[in-house]
Amino acid sequence: MNKKEKEAIIISDEEGTIEYKPSTVKLLNVLIVILSLLLIIIIYVPNKIWQEEEYFRNIGRKRMSILYEVEKYLNQMSGRYFDNPYLATKLLTAVRDSTRADSNFYGEQVIKIPEGTFTLDVVQNFYKTFDTTFSISYEVRDTVVDTSYQITKWNAELFTFDTLWVHSSRIGEVLKDPMFRAIIDTEITSRVATEILYRRFTLDSEIVENPLTGEPFLVLIDSSGIAIKDPMKGYKERRYFVFTFSDTNYGYIKNGEKSWERR
Repeated sequence: MNKKEKEAIIISDEEGTIEYKPSTVKLLNVLIVILSLLLIIIIYVPNKIWQEEEYFRNIGRKRMSILYEVEKYLNQMSGRYFDNPYLATKLLTAVRDSTRADSNFYGEQVIKIPEGTFTLDVVQNFYKTFDTTFSISYEVRDTVVDTSYQITKWNAELFTFDTLWVHSSRIGEVLKDPMFRAIIDTEITSRVATEILYRRFTLDSEIVENPLTGEPFLVLIDSSGIAIKDPMKGYKERRYFVFTFSDTNYGYIKNGEKSWERR
């Protein structure tokens, strides 16, 4: 033991125990705190980066899935795929908007956009298909009050009065019926009705781009079908000087089969 180590230690003669001077204890406490912080950083930061990598990976693959659905619908309506993903999303958006604005917009139709004129065999009410495919649904619950009327009506065949219940939505036409005689009872009931609605979804240009690099996804078309591929070959970004956010490639979708779901 050197001189400095001896000065930092106090030996208790009565109990034969070793005690450290206050200054040494403070130094040890500081070291413990620093080591604890380093341990937390070493565990927490990489885990946070992994979560962020997974987050962007899921976004990228979701976008690829959306682009594949866009190409699939256009192929059904035009008989071909489009290798320009920006054009594909713009064209399908035009179809959605046209069918929403005009219920008679279906069958063979001409779509005009700045990129050109396209003839498509449009599905009737395609906007509904668009919403159920791309939009996020949510439930709306409301209390509905129903009113029913018990009426009497003359039955000419049996020469007697029939008694029946009629919903309020039909009572107007019933009152005009010459066979109607009287309302003899009214019943009011309430129920909770659930309706499925969809949040408006827009095929923005970013839908066809890698969320990290901004590069458009590749649309590869050949005799075997279509493939949506991620162009990213590698991505690295320094974090906190010593850690790295990185990813390689999000994979591909070949004729509906996703590479990341293969076992």
